[in-house]
Amino acid sequence: MVKTGDAQRGGWRNGLAARLTALTGLLLVALAGAVVAFTAFESRRDAADRMVAELAGDVQAAAEALGRGDEVHDVLKALSARPQALYVTLDARGGDVVVALAPAAQPPAVARDVLAETSGDGPAAITLADGAAHAAKTVALSGGGEATLRVGVSLAAADASAASAASRGLIAALAVLLVGLPAFALVVRRTLSPLRGLAQAISRVDGASLEVDRAALRRDEIGDLARAHSTMTREMFRNAAALRRAAFDDPLTRLMNRDGLNRRLSEALQVGQGVALLKIEVGGLERVTTGLGPAGADAAVHGAADRVREAAAEWTRRARAIHALGDDLAVSVARIGEAQFALLAHGAGEAAAEELARLTLAAFEGPLRLDEHRIGLSPAIGVAFAPQHGDRAEALMRSAGAALAAARLARGPAVRIAGAELNDRAYSRLRIEQELRRALAEDELEVHYQPQLALGGGRVIGAEALVRWRHPLRGLIAPGEFVPVAEETGLVEPLGRFVLAQASRQAAAWASMGIPIRVAVNVSPLQFRNPRFSEAALQIIREAGADPSRIELEITESAAMADPSHAARELAPLRSAGVRIAIDDFGTGYSNFAALTQLPFDVLKIDRSFVRDALVTPGARVVVEAVLGLARNLDVETVAEGVETEEQRAFVTAGGCTFGQGYLFGRPMPGDAFEAWYANRLGAQLRAVVAEAQAQPWGRHAAARAVIPPSPGFAQPAAS
Repeated sequence: MVKTGDAQRGGWRNGLAARLTALTGLLLVALAGAVVAFTAFESRRDAADRMVAELAGDVQAAAEALGRGDEVHDVLKALSARPQALYVTLDARGGDVVVALAPAAQPPAVARDVLAETSGDGPAAITLADGAAHAAKTVALSGGGEATLRVGVSLAAADASAASAASRGLIAALAVLLVGLPAFALVVRRTLSPLRGLAQAISRVDGASLEVDRAALRRDEIGDLARAHSTMTREMFRNAAALRRAAFDDPLTRLMNRDGLNRRLSEALQVGQGVALLKIEVGGLERVTTGLGPAGADAAVHGAADRVREAAAEWTRRARAIHALGDDLAVSVARIGEAQFALLAHGAGEAAAEELARLTLAAFEGPLRLDEHRIGLSPAIGVAFAPQHGDRAEALMRSAGAALAAARLARGPAVRIAGAELNDRAYSRLRIEQELRRALAEDELEVHYQPQLALGGGRVIGAEALVRWRHPLRGLIAPGEFVPVAEETGLVEPLGRFVLAQASRQAAAWASMGIPIRVAVNVSPLQFRNPRFSEAALQIIREAGADPSRIELEITESAAMADPSHAARELAPLRSAGVRIAIDDFGTGYSNFAALTQLPFDVLKIDRSFVRDALVTPGARVVVEAVLGLARNLDVETVAEGVETEEQRAFVTAGGCTFGQGYLFGRPMPGDAFEAWYANRLGAQLRAVVAEAQAQPWGRHAAARAVIPPSPGFAQPAAS
C-alpha cells in the first residue's frame, strides 16, 4: 500500500490544516501589529494636538495679560508652573531677558517674519522638535515696546498615551489570537477532513472508500475532486485491463499470446507444478493468406483457434470424468505465432498429454469451411514436459520447439515428444543458421552448374545454378542441410539474391566466351512473395551485365499457384524483359490448370520423383505423359529432372520431352569445371561429326560445313 504522503510521515505539523492555521496566525499577527501601530500613532497625534492647542491658548492668554500690564514675573511664573513645561522666557527688544524657567538647551530659532505675524491677535508660532512643542509669540508690553514670549512644553504625555494605546491593542490582539486560532484550526480540519479520506482511498489498490463516496455528494470543490478521483479510478482500472489484454492476449483470437503463455508457464514452474506444453503449427493457413486475402486469413485463424479450443475442452471433460480430478486440472490455450498455437496442460502426465495431442489432431481431420471454400489444415505438434525437458519457461519452450521442428519434417499431421536427440538437432540447426549468416558475409558460398541438354541431338542448351557451401572445417555442405534452415530463418532471401547475382555474372562471362547457353536459377517461395520481386531480380541481372534472355527463373508450382494474380503481376515484366520463366517441380501440387494457363511461362519442369518412378509405377507414368501432353497443347518446352539412366532418357524422349537434366548427363560442377566439361563435350561431338562425315566419301565437304566455327574468345579443342 502506498503511503498517504508527507503529512502522514511528518505528523500534524506538515498537514495542510496546520499550515493554513499557521499562515492565518501570521497574517493575523501582522494585521494586529498594523492596527496597534496605527492606533498608537493616532493616540499620540491626538494627545500632541491637545497639548499644542493648550500651549497656544496659554501663550495667547499670557500675551494678553502682559498687554494689560499684569506683573511680568507673575505671568511667567504661572506659565512655568503648568505641567510638562520645559522653559519660559521673555526676550525684550532691548536685549533684556526675563527667565522664569531656563531652557536646558537652546530653543529652535524662529524667523523674524514668522514672529512678526504673531504680534497682536496673531497666533503663536508653534515648532515641534526633539519631543517637545516650542511656542513663540510677539507681545506688546503695557509700558510700551515689544518682547518675544517663548514657552517650551514636553510631549512625553503624548508618548505615554501612545504606549498605553499600543499595550491595550496588543492585549486585545493576543486575546483574539488565543481564542480565534484554535477555532479556525478546528474549522479548517473539519473542512479538509474529506481530503484525508481521498488520500487514504488513493493509497489503497482499489481506490474505493466510504469517505470518497460521501465527499462526492458535496457540491463544492472537494466534491468535484472526489468525483474526479472516482472517474479517474474507473478509467485507470479500465485502461489497466486494456493494457493487460494488449500485453498478454492475442488481439485476433482473444487467446493468450506468447508473453501471456510465458507468464503462466513461469508461475506454474515456480510452484513446482508438473505441466505438459504442446506447441502446434497449423499447416495450410499460409495458403489462405495468399489465396483469400487478409479477411480470409483472419477467418481461417479464428477457425483454427476454435478447433484448438474444442480439443482442449474435450480433453478436460474426459480427464475429469476418468480421473475424478477437480477444477485445478485445466488447459491454457495460446496463439504464439501466425500459424502457431500452444496448449499448457496443468498436472498432465505423458499419457494425458499424448491424448490431448491426439484430440488436437482429430479436431483438424475435417476441412475448414470458409464460405464456399474448403481448406485442409494439417497440424504438427511438439510436446515437452516439465521438469523432464526443462524447469524454466524458456527451456521448456525450446524443447517443445525442437519437437515441433521434428514433427514438421513429417510433411503431414504428426506428433513428436521432446528429447535430448531433438534438442541436439535443434541446437545443430541453430548453429547452422549462425554459421550460414557468417558464410553469406564471408563468401563461403559458391554456385555449381548442372548441364541441361536437348534430348533430340544432345546439344547443351543450359545449366541450372545450384548453391553449395564450402565450410572451412566441414568441407562441402549439401544444400539439403542448410537450405531448409535458410527458409525457416528468412536467410533464403539474401541467399537467393546471391545465387542470382553469381549466376548472372557467370552467364555474362560465358556469353563473352562464346558459350551460347542460358542459366536457370531457382526462386524460393519466400523470395517470390516479395511484392517487388520482379524489379529486384531485373536489377540484379542488369547490374551483373547479363543479357536477360540468358537467364531462366524457376518458380515452383506451389508458389506460382498460391497467389496466381501476384504471380502473373510479377512474371509479366520479367518475361517482357526477355527472362525465361519455368514452372518447377510440376506435377507435385494441385494446380488449377485454368489459372495456370493465364501465367506467362516458357518451360514446365517435370519433378524428378515422377521421372524416377515412371518406369515402375503406372501412376507416375500417367503423370509424366499428362504433363508432356499439356506442354504440347500449351506450346511450351519441358525439362525432365533427375534423368539418371538410359531407360529414363529414352522414355521421356519418346514422350516428346524437350530437354533433360540429371546425373546421366552431368553432375553439378563449379563454373571453371563446367567450361572444361563443355569444351570436352563440344570436342567429342565435333570429332564424332568429322568421323561420320569422313566415312562417307561424298560427305567430307558437308561435314566441314556442318561444323559451326567457335566464337572468338572460347578455346576450341583439337579435333584429333
